[in-house]
Amino acid sequence: MTVTSPLPPIRHATAAQAALLLDVTLRALLGLLMTTPSTVTEVALTLKVSPNRAQYLVGKLQRADIAVVTAVEPRAGRGMRRYGVTPRWFIPFEVTRADTLDAFLAAQLIPRVTRMMTLTARQMQEHADTWGYWLEQHDVTGSNLRLGDGNGRVSTLFAGVAPLMANVATLTLTARQARELKARLIALFGEYQAPETGGESYSVAVLLVTGDVA
Repeated sequence: MTVTSPLPPIRHATAAQAALLLDVTLRALLGLLMTTPSTVTEVALTLKVSPNRAQYLVGKLQRADIAVVTAVEPRAGRGMRRYGVTPRWFIPFEVTRADTLDAFLAAQLIPRVTRMMTLTARQMQEHADTWGYWLEQHDVTGSNLRLGDGNGRVSTLFAGVAPLMANVATLTLTARQARELKARLIALFGEYQAPETGGESYSVAVLLVTGDVA
């Protein structure tokens, strides 16, 4: 007979839990245990790590009271334990080690942006061998910096049909236009949210904030 226990409700993270929940190297494990309570053996197979490594990672989460035993399945000797992680956590900025709110945001955003830049560079190198920045006069008082290859701005890649974009732009908008743009972007994301059979993963990042960063 399999003995099961329910996962706890929404959890508020402590400082020790926050450090693990925000660890980007544990994201795959957390995602797995949130959706599919698993044994250590199943964790090892799914994440393609050694059984010892899987045991270490699961034990780390269990000791912090993040992963809990959700079922004990009978087998010869010791029962086989399934571990799960409650699917909803609130991680307050105040319990983390971040000194400021922007540092708190950057700790999660920068690793993803860095990974996106790595993927972007890989696709750029497939397009041309030589890359750099073109610094050109923009108007009477200023200049702009645009990524390009040796032949000029990279309009044929980023503005062409290839599914690759890496643009940072400053727009002058009214409050109404900014709200409309946000609504259109949200709707566009929703339109493409459902997985497409035979499709592949694409990473998309959009930030809309008041201020000039260009």
